[in-house]
Amino acid sequence: MLLLVSITTLIGNFFGGRLFDRIGGYKTVLLGLCISIISLTGLVINHDWPLYAVFLVITGLGTGIIFTSVNSLATSLSDYDHRYVFNSIYLGLNIGVAAGTSIAGFIADFNISLIFIANLLLYIAFLMIVLLFYKDMGAISPQSDSKELNEAGDRSKGKRLIHVFVICFVYFVVWMGYVQWQSTISAYLPKVNISIKQYSFLWTINALLIILGQPLISLIIKKVAHTNKIQIYMGVTLFIFSFIVLIFSQQYIGFMAAIVLLTLGEMFVFPAIPAMINAISPSHAKGSYQSFVNMSSTLGRALGPMLGGVMVEQLSYVYLYLAAIILMVISVFIFHYNLKRSSNEVMRV
Repeated sequence: MLLLVSITTLIGNFFGGRLFDRIGGYKTVLLGLCISIISLTGLVINHDWPLYAVFLVITGLGTGIIFTSVNSLATSLSDYDHRYVFNSIYLGLNIGVAAGTSIAGFIADFNISLIFIANLLLYIAFLMIVLLFYKDMGAISPQSDSKELNEAGDRSKGKRLIHVFVICFVYFVVWMGYVQWQSTISAYLPKVNISIKQYSFLWTINALLIILGQPLISLIIKKVAHTNKIQIYMGVTLFIFSFIVLIFSQQYIGFMAAIVLLTLGEMFVFPAIPAMINAISPSHAKGSYQSFVNMSSTLGRALGPMLGGVMVEQLSYVYLYLAAIILMVISVFIFHYNLKRSSNEVMRV
């Protein structure tokens, strides 16, 4: 069922980007919200099997459209540095995850069925925000392509697409590794006498570091990571070190160190990927290019737990960590090689 949800989210990502380019961000976000609200209303009315699965799968479609549309709308905010905009979206998502998880646990103590009502109310609140604030944003004229992109013409289109797919491959691999913490690693911790409460606290560290660590990350970006590509290099390197630490971790302190490295890595990589894609995408296809970003992360979240589980069952956790490290090294090498080969018109990011 969760795989089906990921598939419909992927479909939503794809069509969300293309609809953004054709009918604008405001209408596309409204479409995604209407689909989600209708399915969530169905869940409130009846969340027994199999209708639960049907409505959840439909929600995945609406959510996929929404996420791509919001990312695409961010590309139209010409008054702000796009790295700042995408970092703000990333920060907002993480605050939402942290607050939502806490609130959900509190509500579930009373009645787990109330979760569906709370979820619906939050989507309705989001609809009010869209109706009040998104209309003017959606009416902004598309930005003109840069002089370099116009001069490159159709000949550079293939190079841009290749580079987009390479960047998305890095994103896909990173997400494949990231979701191991939510699947295979969470299943491993009880084997080394680490409780569910201690595992939950690791994600508390993750959320707090993301929120409180923003000034430090901003300073590092300002002083060292001047471009998106440097952010990606730094972020993936931190991801790699996180999995190296996991290989030798048998005590809780080791997993705490690994989650800190992982969190610092995601703070560099996750906002930089959509910002870099935006920098090389033509103005008439901003949504389509952003859809590739969301599709790659959705695919990583869908396949990561399954492939990780198979590897753990057939081999061991150490082999899983090594495989994640090797894949990340390969993805960065391909990314770096593509950067060197790409033309100056496309690669000035």
